[in-house]
Formats: sequence, structure tokens, C-alpha cells
Amino acid sequence: MNYGLYVSAAGALANSYRQDVVANNLANVDTVAFKRDLALLQGRRTESSQRGGQRYSDPLLEQLGGGLFALPTHTDFSPGSLDQTHNPYDLALAGRGFFQVKNQDQIQYTRDGRFKLDEQNQLVTVTEHLPVLDETGTPIVLNPGLDFSVTEAGVVNQAGAPVGRLGVVDFDDTTGLKKQGNNLYVYEGGDSPRAVVTPVKQGALENSGVVAVRQLTEMIKAQRRFQTNLSSLQLQDQTLGMAVNRLGSIS
Repeated sequence: MNYGLYVSAAGALANSYRQDVVANNLANVDTVAFKRDLALLQGRRTESSQRGGQRYSDPLLEQLGGGLFALPTHTDFSPGSLDQTHNPYDLALAGRGFFQVKNQDQIQYTRDGRFKLDEQNQLVTVTEHLPVLDETGTPIVLNPGLDFSVTEAGVVNQAGAPVGRLGVVDFDDTTGLKKQGNNLYVYEGGDSPRAVVTPVKQGALENSGVVAVRQLTEMIKAQRRFQTNLSSLQLQDQTLGMAVNRLGSIS
């Protein structure tokens, strides 16, 4: 395969992937507690450089590198700013950590604190209606006829008595958290979650971690780089066509 075609094709594919990631971020600019994804790319060394056989290569080709490749998507879990909603069922974490919810037999994690009561008076998520767990892994049940409050320590109180404490946990290695949709994560790492004391704000929600202007800038950059690689592919294809049609003909 023509080396220039290979490098240009790798660059086009990498920047197409970058556009997809940025487009998903932009689609969630108003999603509560959404965490933006980062499209990480890595330059590849030339084949001869990787294998230690540069004496058989052309020095000019070595300067081109071995192309651009996409790495696994990384999620930025930096805490976002908070907005006051004054809804007692809205909870936000003012720092690192995740609420624990139960999806059938699996424990999942979220920072989306939009909660409500279901038919069993359990505190559940608004999107998937998943029970919110306390620090012992038990669903939190409230009396719908009474007001409730949540302290910054995550203790849920009704009628002046504690009902339970929110099971807020964090991970030493957040790369093991995988998105499942609807702001839910599963942990596929080797470490166990650890309880953390993160301030809980009642009547507030965490904003999306996406800054629209920055993502639009990233989209423009990715589109331009994608188009540049496509133009390079077309130019090299035309050059090869001319070489075949003209140099190969017998006059």
C-alpha cells in the first residue's frame, strides 16, 4: 500500500472518531451531571522504527511518522458546578463520588441526583426508576406524608430521626467506570468502591461537564483535520492515476 495513502487514511479515521466523541458531548451539554468524553489520539512510530530496522528505510519517510491512531475514550470525572433547584428530591455531590443505585442484581453508579418516590415509597432515579442505596446497600424508603431533609454528610432525616445515610462511594481508578446510558456507570476495574464523605447539597443539581464553546472549537478543528486528510488522499490518488496512465503508456 502507498505509504502516504496509509498515513492520510489513518488521520482521516482518527479525526472522524474525534468528531463522533465531540458530537456526543455537544448533544449532552444540558444533561444533568453528564461527564464529557475525551477523544485521545496517539502518533504511531514508523514500522522500521518500531522494529529497529531503520537502515532499510528512507530517511524522508521516517520523518512522516507512522500515522495517527485513536486510543480508548477517556471520561473526565471532574466535578461540575451546581444549580439551585429548591426541589427537596434533587441532590448533588459537591466533590468526587457517586450515588449507588441497584439495577436488577447489579449495583451501578451515578452523579445524576434527580430522584423521586416510587409506588413502594423507595427513593429512585427519575430516568430508570432505580432504587437509591444507603451505606449498607439497602434501598432508602421514606414516608410520603412527611417532609425529609438530607444533611451535607448524606444523612436522610424524617420527623427528626435518621432514616438512613446515602451510600456515596468513589474509586481510586475511575478508568474502570464504563458508561451504560442515562448517566449510569458500571465498574469493571479490579478495586472495590470505597465510601467517601463528600458534601451532599439538597435542592441542587450538578451541571453538565460540557462547555459548549470549547466543544464547538474542538469540532471545527477535527473537521478541518479530517478534510485535510481527505484532500491528501485525493491528491495522492490522482498522482498514482497519472503515474499509471502516463508513465505506463508506450508512445
